[in-house]
Amino acid sequence: MHSHPLFRPLAAATTVVVLTAAIAYGFAPAGGATLEGAALALLQRAENAPATARVVWVTNDAAAGDAGKLRGDVARAVDTAARAGARAIVVAVPVAEASDSADLARVRSFLEGAESSPDAAMRTRLQAWVAELDHDSELERALRSAGNVVLLGSPGAPPLERFASAARGVGSEPAAEPDADGVSRRDRLYTSDAVGAPVPSATFAAWLVAHAKTPSDATLADSGLLAAATRLRSGPGSSWVPHFGRRASEQGGTSRISLRELAANRVPPGRFAGQVVVIGDGSGVLNAPTGAGLAVGEAIAQRIDSLEADNYAVVPRLARLATGLALLAVIVYAGLLAPRIQGAARFGFALLMGLGLLVLELVLLAEARLWLPLTLAALAAPLATLVAALIPERAAPAVPRPEPIVPRPEPLAPRPAAASRGAEPPRPAGRGAAAEPPPPAEADSRHGSSSLKHISETLEARDEEVSQADVADVLLGRSKRPQRPRLGRYELERELGRGAMGTVYLGRDPRINRVVAIKAIPIVEEFTDTELAEARARFFREAEMAGRLRHPGIVTVYDAGEDGGIAWIAMEYLQGEILSQYTVAERLLPPATVLEVVARIADALDYAHSQDVVHRDIKPANVLYDPASRQIKITDFGIARLTNTSATRSGIVLGTPSFMAPEQLEGRNVTGRSDLFALGVTLFQLLAGQLPFRADSMTGLMYKIANSQHPPLKTIRPDLPPCVTSIIDRSLQKDPAQRYATGAEMAKALRACARSVSA
Repeated sequence: MHSHPLFRPLAAATTVVVLTAAIAYGFAPAGGATLEGAALALLQRAENAPATARVVWVTNDAAAGDAGKLRGDVARAVDTAARAGARAIVVAVPVAEASDSADLARVRSFLEGAESSPDAAMRTRLQAWVAELDHDSELERALRSAGNVVLLGSPGAPPLERFASAARGVGSEPAAEPDADGVSRRDRLYTSDAVGAPVPSATFAAWLVAHAKTPSDATLADSGLLAAATRLRSGPGSSWVPHFGRRASEQGGTSRISLRELAANRVPPGRFAGQVVVIGDGSGVLNAPTGAGLAVGEAIAQRIDSLEADNYAVVPRLARLATGLALLAVIVYAGLLAPRIQGAARFGFALLMGLGLLVLELVLLAEARLWLPLTLAALAAPLATLVAALIPERAAPAVPRPEPIVPRPEPLAPRPAAASRGAEPPRPAGRGAAAEPPPPAEADSRHGSSSLKHISETLEARDEEVSQADVADVLLGRSKRPQRPRLGRYELERELGRGAMGTVYLGRDPRINRVVAIKAIPIVEEFTDTELAEARARFFREAEMAGRLRHPGIVTVYDAGEDGGIAWIAMEYLQGEILSQYTVAERLLPPATVLEVVARIADALDYAHSQDVVHRDIKPANVLYDPASRQIKITDFGIARLTNTSATRSGIVLGTPSFMAPEQLEGRNVTGRSDLFALGVTLFQLLAGQLPFRADSMTGLMYKIANSQHPPLKTIRPDLPPCVTSIIDRSLQKDPAQRYATGAEMAKALRACARSVSA
């Protein structure tokens, strides 16, 4: 039996299902109750049914005070509801103890002493005071007069006999204890007292009184109560599942009236005609499946409303059997059927099975009002299938095979020394070849560009569509897909873009699961051997300076390093567009928007310059822009300095000459005013849709930047005010001393001009 190929997956599936059930019902019953009630909570939140306008809740919203005065207010509310024709009244105010006050005792002692006094007026006044302060007698009279009042009682705190005998009946509360997670999902129509006699719940007692022809016809005890319970649907032990809808504080929720306003006669009596009235908040809070904490009074009102509307569910007597059968079906599928299905289809069917069980539970609740807890089985289906699939198959016993006799080959001649440094026989092209990156020890540190090419090829291979067999190999640990390439500790997921200064990848830091953008530069391809050490030192020095910048308009630098001849910088990954997309005539931004965006760039540059950091390559392509919020982020701080040398082979050293200041082209000292010159060029391009300096050759372009004046902006955009031309003219001065001194000064001028444009 143990050698059968299905034994291991069947044993694994059984273990998972049994362990899941043991945790839910034994070791963590609170979590199991929450899981089991998830579908019920989902349905009740989704339906959120309005109240039926047949139940009124009179809430005691006044601050806690004299219990006697509260009972006096309740007595007057009972009188008002009874006179208005309420069908049943529930008093959810504790009446287990007398509420005689010290004032009442004092007046009674005065009255006893005045009985022999000849002053009849004094005795009459004292008797009136006693009647006014004796709220218990007032409540007893009101209960007896109404004849249709149900009181709340519990085994530990039954109502006083004087109240119980005056009321129509007493209902138990709570009739059913909350589930293990503290949520009250079920109620009972009746319970049993110490001698086994049936005791109705407060909800059922109120329903019986409301549906009797006269209050005296409502049978609230013994066999008559049991017979009356058959008129309603219920499960084992007379259990039922109320529907908790909208709260009294929500529109369309339980109708609520203030007891304080009712006692002050500010509520029309007709409000109670034909209603079931619940008076008081009760003691404690009931946690409903919808997640709301309800006062006991409101919970009783919602339960009565649920019975009145026939909007409640029942747990069938065979519910646990149905749950067990669903778990058995999961074992059969995960252990016996799934191993016969190849590829990812087995997991797809498992997910469909779990989803089907959950949908079945919701449909039975919504349509048939039957609650079969199937959520646990729905969760166990994909979990058991996955674990069963991960169990390795038993290896077949090895059968010794005779070794064939073949002629022994001649030893090969030794390879030349030049060919033994890592050269390997060529591999056939295909998925398998891309799946195995060369070992790091064999990587040539002088070929960073080929490493970038290998990274891109690996990412492209990972993006190829895989077959079902490949999916199965991945899930069973026999993956043939290429592993994710890395730079440093960062895993690369896909290529975001390429530029003159290298390639940008989307990466992830596996230590803290942070998504980053990684700019990779083939540093060994851009410098000779004698310059490489200095370039590395400059790169890390500038990366450290850029990493200290913390400004909302500057992309944050997290890390930097070198791997296999590739220098890389890990930066904040942002969603947005590069600003250069708005430099063509068809997509120009409104002038006011352009001025505000450039002002924000100037603010960020002002901060960087205050930290002694110059960008050196400000241009629209190095600015990320969010059109919705108009937020900007400057990128590539510290990268332009890496290539600030005269020796170059790929062109990345010069960066973007169209945006460079004359002193930068001439190799003179570069300051923050050089960045502001580039920002002026950016402003011109965003407004005009073209660059201010253009030529057919690099030499001609550099000459124009250093010696020629830019074309007046008003000849291209005559609709713009003169202040825009003034800002651009000052920004593009050949002499740095004649430009704006700081980014803050330029930002101030831009915003002042933006106000005139908006006006």
